[in-house]
Amino acid sequence: MVAMVIVVSVLLIGLAAGSIFMRSLGSAVILLGTVSLLVSATFLLLAAPDVAITEAAIGSALTTLVYVLVLKRTNSVDSLEDGSNLQTGKHSEPASNGGSPTGGSHA
Repeated sequence: MVAMVIVVSVLLIGLAAGSIFMRSLGSAVILLGTVSLLVSATFLLLAAPDVAITEAAIGSALTTLVYVLVLKRTNSVDSLEDGSNLQTGKHSEPASNGGSPTGGSHA
């Protein structure tokens, strides 16, 4: 029993770390849903079925659904592929200021 919990815990750590380093947001969301489902299984192994059901319903199902809907609504997968900046949300387009670093022309 203890060995099974340790194995599942190591899997959880690996999947959580994997979700951090995913290049695709959709894949990261799927991995986080899998982590939540494994947490639910861990609660079931530890004889807490009420917590396991709650984690499966809220953590795995509802949260993953919300993440997927947000990704679909914001089209963030498409915007990441066309060169937008993840932190600012702005597109990285070349500046059209005539080559001047200040943006104006020298007279």
